Amino acid sequence: MPTHDFERLDVLTGEVGKGDLFIGPGGQQVNLSSVNVLWSGVDTVRQLFQGRLKPELLAEIAHSYDSGHDATFTVNNTLFRVMSGRRGGFRYILQNREFGLTILIQNFYAEADSQGTHVKIETSPRWLYERTSDQIHHELMFWGRQFLTGMEPSGVAIHLAVDFQGWEPPTHFAQSFVTRAKTVSVHNGVSSIEWETGSTVNGRGETYTFGKANSLQTCLYNKSKEIDVSDKRAFMEGIWDCAVSEESFPDTCYDREKPVWRLEIRLHHRIVNEIWQGSDIKPIVDFAGAVPHLTGLWRYALQRNRFEVKRDWNHPVWTKLRDDVSFGWDAPSLAYKRAKKQPGCGNEKNVSLAFGNLMSIYARNHFNPRQAWDCLKTSGLWEDLTSYYRNRGIGKNELFKLIEDGLIRRRLLTKVAS
Repeated sequence: MPTHDFERLDVLTGEVGKGDLFIGPGGQQVNLSSVNVLWSGVDTVRQLFQGRLKPELLAEIAHSYDSGHDATFTVNNTLFRVMSGRRGGFRYILQNREFGLTILIQNFYAEADSQGTHVKIETSPRWLYERTSDQIHHELMFWGRQFLTGMEPSGVAIHLAVDFQGWEPPTHFAQSFVTRAKTVSVHNGVSSIEWETGSTVNGRGETYTFGKANSLQTCLYNKSKEIDVSDKRAFMEGIWDCAVSEESFPDTCYDREKPVWRLEIRLHHRIVNEIWQGSDIKPIVDFAGAVPHLTGLWRYALQRNRFEVKRDWNHPVWTKLRDDVSFGWDAPSLAYKRAKKQPGCGNEKNVSLAFGNLMSIYARNHFNPRQAWDCLKTSGLWEDLTSYYRNRGIGKNELFKLIEDGLIRRRLLTKVAS
């Protein structure tokens, strides 16, 4: 069922379809002239790269990691702390919070010497804010090439954010929010509540999160309080002080006495992939490809996850944030939609794990490469496995060599054959 917006009116010019006066179906009026957008932009980028890890560099990282708790590693004259990346699905994490990059190295679900998605780079908000879109893209590509040969971008996750003042979510916000997400959480500064969609919560929250991190996630939270926790007050207030409105010009419209709320849309790389695959547009696998669609992706998300004033009627503040906010480019005149997941898609991690486990079993039972090959064909994994490697530019001849090498490595270097 389609949703509806209140009629908009510019009280100064009389223009319909614009302005801050919203008129509902029953004649009710909502004036949002006191709502000021202080900043909008990209808060986080997570860029995936595929290729082959440079063995000498990987060996140096491994040696640094093995040296102890305070292990460090320098690459491109930049010092990084070396930590375990297992929780993120990678073997190592290189982190420099001051510089603003976190680099995850060596996919845990692929062999180190094979073609794979072996690098993920996560950016800080400050790192992004200090660079243009072109600089962001080129520098991410530069860092990817530091670790990989035959490097190619293979996916990008993006967080879009808008900071605003003049409106706060009411106590019934979570109950009036329409989303397909099954998981909802509300944090009130003292405790957190998480429930399946349809449950209720009482009291005013300070953070509302709809959806999971590996999907399309919508988050509304009190940014004024968060910047004290993250020690970013000076940085963010320097940005907000630059915001002006028609009424405040040339002075700032930021009021230090009022709370700032942030609406953030977090698009996992899987969601970005599904959108470009279903929308008949060029693949969006890196930040440069995403830039022309940032405004469109924002509107897509706010159309599917929305705050309603009553059933099938968008709250005026949601309409304003959806339609008035831009991320450098106008929204393309196309209907964004997500591709339906095909069998075997979206389960790459399961395919990698199943393949690795089968290889260990075959090695333990002293299978030769041809026996392993034949068993894989009848295992139920074959179609997904060949598709997985085909998407990475690896044909059946190379896959056979991977199986042969994998069996040898497991017999010589692990305990599977003991």
